[in-house]
Amino acid sequence: MDSESAPQSSESRISARVAVVDDDPISITLQERLVSLLGHSALVEPDAQRAVDRALEGEFDLILLDLNMPGLNGFEALRQLREREAALGRSPIPVIAVTGYTSESDRLRCLMAGFAEQLSKPVHADAFELSIRRALQHRPESGLGAPVDAQSDADRLRATVRRLSDIKPAEKSFGPTVMESFALRSQQLIEAIRQALFERETEQVVRSARALKSAADFLGVSRLAAMCVHLEELMMAQRWNSAEQALQDIEQEHQAVLAVLFESTR
Repeated sequence: MDSESAPQSSESRISARVAVVDDDPISITLQERLVSLLGHSALVEPDAQRAVDRALEGEFDLILLDLNMPGLNGFEALRQLREREAALGRSPIPVIAVTGYTSESDRLRCLMAGFAEQLSKPVHADAFELSIRRALQHRPESGLGAPVDAQSDADRLRATVRRLSDIKPAEKSFGPTVMESFALRSQQLIEAIRQALFERETEQVVRSARALKSAADFLGVSRLAAMCVHLEELMMAQRWNSAEQALQDIEQEHQAVLAVLFESTR
C-alpha cells in the first residue's frame, strides 16, 4: 500500500466491521487479509441474501459485495437492503461493489445503483484502502461520518500548499501549476454540474460530482468532497430541487477552498 496515503486520515484507523460478501475462496482470502491489514474486522458471508439479513441485524459497518453472486446478485441485494432499511427507518450502510466488470459504463452503473464505490477484480491494495477509507469516512450516524471541521480542512489544504512549495527548485513550477489546474478544472466541473442539472442529465451530474470529489480528495478538503457525495445521493433519489441547493453549497465551499489555496499569493 502507498505509505504516503496511510496517515492522511485518522478515521480510517478506527476499527470497523467489514463484510466480505463473495463466493470465490481466493477473492475472499485476499480481501480478508487486506481488511485486517487496515485494522478492521473482516466478516465473511458467502450468501448475499444472508448478508442482507445480517446487515439489518446490525452486524456490519461496511459491505464489500461481489456483483456476480449465485442466487441473489449484487444489484438485487443492494436494492433489497435499501428498501428494507427505508422501511425500518435505518440509515444506509455503505456498500462497495467488487466486480470483474471494469468499463466506465459498468462503474457508472454501480454508482447510479447506489454503491458507494466500485472496486475492480483483481483487487489492488491501494485502491482497496482508498475505497474503504472514503466509504467509512462518509458513513452516517457514526464517529467516522461526523461533520468535518472546516478549520481542519483549511489546515490540510495549507499543508498541501506547503508541500508543493517545498519541491526542489528545478521542479518548483509544479506547485503553482497544480493549484491553478485545480482551480480551472474544479470550476469547469461545477459549470458542467450546473448545466447537467438544468438539462436533467443525471449521469452527467454524477460523473462530474465524482470528478470534483476526486480533486477535493487530492487536496484533502473533506467538506467539499462530502458535499459532492451528498449531491450524488440526491441524484440517486432524483431530488432535483435539493440537488440545486446542494450545488449552491458546493459553489460556496469551492470559493472558500480557492481563498485558502491562493492566500499565499495575495
